[in-house]
Amino acid sequence: MKKKLFIGMTLGSAVLVAACGDSATVTDNASEKSELTLEQVYEKTIERQQELKSAKATMKIDQTIGVDSEEGAFEMTSTSDFNMDMIIDPIQLYLEGTTAMKDSESGEEMEAPMKMYMTQSDGFYIYEETAGSWLKLPQGEYDELMNQAGIQNDPSEQLRQLEQFVKDFTFEQNDDEYILTLDTDGEKFKEFALEQAKASMGGEEQLLGSMDGLNIEDAQYVFIIDKETFDMSNMKMDMVMTMEEETGKMTINQSATVDYSDFNKIDAITIPQEVIDNAQVIE
Repeated sequence: MKKKLFIGMTLGSAVLVAACGDSATVTDNASEKSELTLEQVYEKTIERQQELKSAKATMKIDQTIGVDSEEGAFEMTSTSDFNMDMIIDPIQLYLEGTTAMKDSESGEEMEAPMKMYMTQSDGFYIYEETAGSWLKLPQGEYDELMNQAGIQNDPSEQLRQLEQFVKDFTFEQNDDEYILTLDTDGEKFKEFALEQAKASMGGEEQLLGSMDGLNIEDAQYVFIIDKETFDMSNMKMDMVMTMEEETGKMTINQSATVDYSDFNKIDAITIPQEVIDNAQVIE
């Protein structure tokens, strides 16, 4: 069941954008109407992604996991709030925030702060709050993480893979933004999500198994694109999925909101020398 939980979180993190051929429906009594089609907006967004060098992101993720098994039923809820600075190439990343979790059965609540640095030259460092110390991922595992997570993949190519959902998108606009909304469920989306998960796992895709018990009950993605710059300023995702196996059923309800800002305004992310000097390598 733990393996299924990891896979569910992987699938629930997919990012989707797609294309079609009609101009956007006007909302909110907008006076500035663009005649660009969704396909044109999509291509211009891809071009902008290729120009993207850095950005800031504010993320909020709410998740409820319900398990009904032979051992009993329980529910776990969590809320994560993160701020992230990122440079695309070479990869540099700093993330800070907290995850608050609650077990509905015991009523126990726990809050876990998180700090993390990652740079292509220095590696991956994470702060362990309970020990009050920094930990470093071994270089071999870090290299594997970089490859399996697809960090170095071309983001525009990843977007192009999503054109199969063209007919499932609605396309709207207001004075300042394009709004792309995808409502989907079913086998087609499941197959796509599994392919993305396999790609992120490199040579370990066998861990997914057949996943015959996975069902996407409901999924909605909303993407906000700036009309002038074609930056993606906001993404919202809501997804409900279930996983069934012989020992029981798991239901995952996840909602995420990401706000992007300060495009191409970050020059460097430097890991403090104190962190590098004192970090303990994870065994």
